[in-house]
Amino acid sequence: MTASGDFIPVEDQGLDQGPPNPTAFGIELTPKVQGILIALLGLLGAYLLYNYLVRPVQAQKQELENQVAQKQAQVQQQQAQLEQVAQLEAELATALDQRVGVYELLGDQRSLDTLLLDINQQIENSNAAIENVLRADFANTSEAQLTALGLNRQQITQVRNLYASDPVVQRLLYTSELFGFNPAQPVVVSDGSFGDQLNGKLQRYSVDVSMQALYPQTLSILRNIERLEPLVIIRDFRQQPAEPPAGASEEDLRGISRLLQSQFTLDVLVPTSDPTVPPPPPAPPAEGTPEGTPPAEGTPPPEGAPPPAEVPPPAQ
Repeated sequence: MTASGDFIPVEDQGLDQGPPNPTAFGIELTPKVQGILIALLGLLGAYLLYNYLVRPVQAQKQELENQVAQKQAQVQQQQAQLEQVAQLEAELATALDQRVGVYELLGDQRSLDTLLLDINQQIENSNAAIENVLRADFANTSEAQLTALGLNRQQITQVRNLYASDPVVQRLLYTSELFGFNPAQPVVVSDGSFGDQLNGKLQRYSVDVSMQALYPQTLSILRNIERLEPLVIIRDFRQQPAEPPAGASEEDLRGISRLLQSQFTLDVLVPTSDPTVPPPPPAPPAEGTPEGTPPAEGTPPPEGAPPPAEVPPPAQ
């Protein structure tokens, strides 16, 4: 039998069909299924890549950023502390300078030696000035010079006439002299005389001074003591006319400027510590005794604290 026309034998139709789709687990892997599987595999790969590679790196990056932020905070805190320390050091330096300036008003052991030399020098200068007036011609002596020495022409003329043959008595009538300069042992100030805050911080060097001079010379010496660099306190001042020198009488000295005997005590205050060294900080309160807690019964109150108030007995 022969084929005619467009007739194609049945047994020849399978020659034009492609290979069948592969199967897996009983599922035919058509192109659509394969696309879905490829997409799922891509998502799974992306998840695994993110979970095992990207996520640990992000966690490590976040941890490093936290550490950097913490270190920066520590650096800023240290810088603030350093600035605060620098400010405190500047305030401490200023306070020490002020403390040194205040302590410079006080004296030291050398001040006592300088004080003795100053008083002696003033007395010698006074005696030299008066001796020059007594020896000089009145024509060459001004009234201002005599007034500064507490003298006048009438008094000098009277002295010269009375003791013309005894120049020693003339000189003794106007000679200043330091009789005594007796320093005592230093004592730590603890009586509150300069304030309770200075108790134990100052030493008092006391010097008993006894001298004689005319009133203007005595006043000049006291003023010069007050002008000295260290702080000197004058106390227990006593004064009385001096006895006439040998060869002179009270009647002869009427109307003439007399020497005055002066006795007084000089107090020189000396710090007990070096002003350039800052004082130690106050001691912290004892452990187990918070601030405001009253002391146990039988414990004596701290020094300087007022005694506890008495509690009245209960009413019967």
